[in-house]
Amino acid sequence: MTAVDRQTTHITAFEVGPGQTSVLRKLIDKIGENNLKTVCADGNFAYEKELGKNANITHVVSKSETCLVGSYNSVLRYYLVRLHRKTKCHSKSIQMLELSIALFLHSRMLLC
Repeated sequence: MTAVDRQTTHITAFEVGPGQTSVLRKLIDKIGENNLKTVCADGNFAYEKELGKNANITHVVSKSETCLVGSYNSVLRYYLVRLHRKTKCHSKSIQMLELSIALFLHSRMLLC
C-alpha cells in the first residue's frame, strides 16, 4: 500500500505485507493519524474498517481519485522485477522487497 500527498505528488509512505487491514494500520501509523485529513481510496473493505473509527478523517471512495497511486504502482511494477507477477524473479523476504522499493523511490525522487 502506498500513501501519496496530493499537493506534492510524492509518496509519503508505503507498507508491504500480507493482509489488508494490518498493512493499512501500519501505513496509518507511519504517516501519523493526526496528519490525515482526507483519504481517497477504492472500495476496499480495509479502509472502511480502519478509517470508520476516526471521525476526523474524511474517506472518499472513488476510482477517479486514486489515479496517481495507480500510476505509481504501475511504474513500480514496470521497473522492479520483484513486483512482476508469475516470474522467477521474486523477493524471498519482505525486508528485501521494502528496501528495493525504498531505493527505487529515492532514486526517482518520488519518496519524501
